[in-house]
Amino acid sequence: MFLLPLNKFKKMVDQDQNSDLSPVRPRFLTILCYLTIFASTYMIFSAISGLSDPEITVKAMTNSMESWETVLQDAVKNDPSGQSKVDQLMSDIAASNTSSNMRDNSFFSLVSNLLTFIGAFLMLRLKKNGLRLYVLGCVIAVVAPVLVFGSDNIMGFSLALMAVLSGALFVLLYALKMKYME
Repeated sequence: MFLLPLNKFKKMVDQDQNSDLSPVRPRFLTILCYLTIFASTYMIFSAISGLSDPEITVKAMTNSMESWETVLQDAVKNDPSGQSKVDQLMSDIAASNTSSNMRDNSFFSLVSNLLTFIGAFLMLRLKKNGLRLYVLGCVIAVVAPVLVFGSDNIMGFSLALMAVLSGALFVLLYALKMKYME
């Protein structure tokens, strides 16, 4: 008599375990998504800061340029052709270091990082559309610096190259885990 309710309980537990067929998210995918969410959040706040006061971004870039210029000048002080190349490089960067360029770049950075943030959040929920949004955000991150600073400028080229390398790596890693998404 006591065994009958225990058997019914066991059947109920077995049915509950079998009905819970929610997909399992791989740990690596979870880590990738959280890395993207944290990085995108940081970049969103940086972009908002650049949009609200682009002059601060220009001043920070100017300070960085001055320190790099001294390092590069020391490295090529015995090479006159190297010094002229460093001077050309610094003048290219200085020409693109305007508040309107920094504001425009911050806007595109905000859009790009919002898309990667939403994409990572969706992929954390195992949705394939998240990867599509993430890829769109990465494409914007590559194209925007070239549009804002120009393809012949070292600033636009270097920002686009950095976006290509990091974006391609993460897209590849996410694509490897796409089989777990619906």
